[in-house]
Amino acid sequence: MSVPVLTLISAEDPFEAITADAEADVRAGFIADYLAAGTDLIARAWIAYEVELYDASNPGEPPLMDEIRGIHLPAAA
Repeated sequence: MSVPVLTLISAEDPFEAITADAEADVRAGFIADYLAAGTDLIARAWIAYEVELYDASNPGEPPLMDEIRGIHLPAAA
């Protein structure tokens, strides 16, 4: 008679990690698009609009628009 083998499953949910990585990629994509727009004011305005929609649909996250606005601020010493 053989003894059944038990497998230990960690408590961490891989779905949460995958979701967090995807959210980080989306946020990074918005920032990259904004920077790539350069001096094209229409493109920047459109990206800003999309970011506002993103922020509105993710109220529990830090506002991405604050990060984009902070790109042009000098860093504190």
